[in-house]
Amino acid sequence: MDKDSIFNTKDGFQPLVKKAKKKSLMKTIIVSTIVTISTLIVLGIIFIIMYLQMQHSMSEYFSVKMEQSEVYGANIHYDKSTKSDSIDSAINQDQYVKDIGGIPYTWYNEQTWFKIYDSPTSIYDSSITRSISTDSQQFYRNGQRVVNFYIPGGKNVEDDSKLLQSLTPSNMVEIAISFKEEMNANQILKHFPTAQWAWVQNPDADISIIPGYVIGEYAYGFTITSPEEGAVSLAKDVKNFETGLSNLSRQEEKDTYVEPLIKTIQQDGIVQVSGIIITGKVKDLLPLIEQDSVNYVSVGVIMPY
Repeated sequence: MDKDSIFNTKDGFQPLVKKAKKKSLMKTIIVSTIVTISTLIVLGIIFIIMYLQMQHSMSEYFSVKMEQSEVYGANIHYDKSTKSDSIDSAINQDQYVKDIGGIPYTWYNEQTWFKIYDSPTSIYDSSITRSISTDSQQFYRNGQRVVNFYIPGGKNVEDDSKLLQSLTPSNMVEIAISFKEEMNANQILKHFPTAQWAWVQNPDADISIIPGYVIGEYAYGFTITSPEEGAVSLAKDVKNFETGLSNLSRQEEKDTYVEPLIKTIQQDGIVQVSGIIITGKVKDLLPLIEQDSVNYVSVGVIMPY
């Protein structure tokens, strides 16, 4: 090899080539590191934003569900929740119960899956199903009857009075009583001092799958927390009901049936009750359904003790 060749390992260019290669490698490493770190930071920021949005969605969802549980679903009460989290999702399971003569009866579980990349998905462990018999207005959940309400002023129709009378006197039962005419809260206490839940009916707000009937699952109303304490306690229950409706109307995830109900209450100037839920032993309930104000009786959960 010629001693003057640029490839001569002993010439003066070799150190410069090595130095240039070293600088180029360092620049490549630095640029790659910066790009990688920047990408990770951007992805991290995006993930945090999406996760926070999921948390906001969960908060909004729970707020609506809690408010709604206070004003919706005949004798259906929120009981407890369990939650499990993963890196990109969360699963929440809520349990709802009915109060049957002081005994909590599990009515259904609702599982909601929240994801950072999608909207919430709710799954129920059971659904209401329509009777396949000739009794087409009757629905069931978990093999138990779902109570119905019947609009005031409706024509006379066959109800569950005979079914109630046929049960064992010691059976614990849930019944829904629909009135011939609406009552105010104080009238309820006078005629039905053990009422547990009050139905507030409105044609524009109730979901009526069957004309003239409102299935208890879709009925609006409020829990009568302490009937034994009289009118003062009941007035608080009514106020809480109105507050719950107002709060629901302001939520991002609005209940579209709430505003017509609020408007009706404002027009009437008072919360009018169209029916009630009472539970207890059959022998204690039978005298109540004989009152003149009773228009329709629907039997719900039946517990054999």
